[in-house]
Amino acid sequence: MDWLNIHWPRGYHFLRFGTWNLNSAQHWDSAWTRHGQDGFRASEELSTIRHRIIELVPPKAVVLDAGCGVGELLALLKKEKECRCFGLDISLVAVGKARQDRIPGCVSALPAIPYASKTFDAVVCTETLEHITNTNETVAEIARVVRPGGIVIISVPHGTVDREEVHVHRFTVKRFKKTLLPYFHVDNIDVIVEGTNQTLLARTTRYQ
Repeated sequence: MDWLNIHWPRGYHFLRFGTWNLNSAQHWDSAWTRHGQDGFRASEELSTIRHRIIELVPPKAVVLDAGCGVGELLALLKKEKECRCFGLDISLVAVGKARQDRIPGCVSALPAIPYASKTFDAVVCTETLEHITNTNETVAEIARVVRPGGIVIISVPHGTVDREEVHVHRFTVKRFKKTLLPYFHVDNIDVIVEGTNQTLLARTTRYQ
């Protein structure tokens, strides 16, 4: 089963949970309610990733966080870079908390992004693609809503060490780059190591 989890996570996911993707709105509403609304990542070692994203996003940019959770990253971008921030998440519980903190957000299951084309100067999507069934369609939607020349910052767990059962995809550097290249110029993909975590962080630019 461990081999299946590593090499065919969707098959493992189906055998383990009886569904091809456990990551439904009900699952995440329950998870946010169960764990509280202070943010899963508040207790995780993701500070390097957060700082890197804050450095990369231009000041006063119009920013979308696709898979925003309770809006922790957006709150930092709003405070530190004076960005105009918007969130999107599958969980009404999470988006409700973001709205309470004055982060506008909408509830939607990716790949659907209910914003007009070329709306955003920057889009961030952190630790989300590994949960989404249709990764290519999601990346295409992200490309649609960012303006030509705008930046997109996406992070995923490194597939060589990722063993999380609820993930339906494992991304190597090669696969990650292949997923992004049809829509973006890939400026760089960094491997960020924090404790036992390894994360791939891509900084990309939408084709003109």
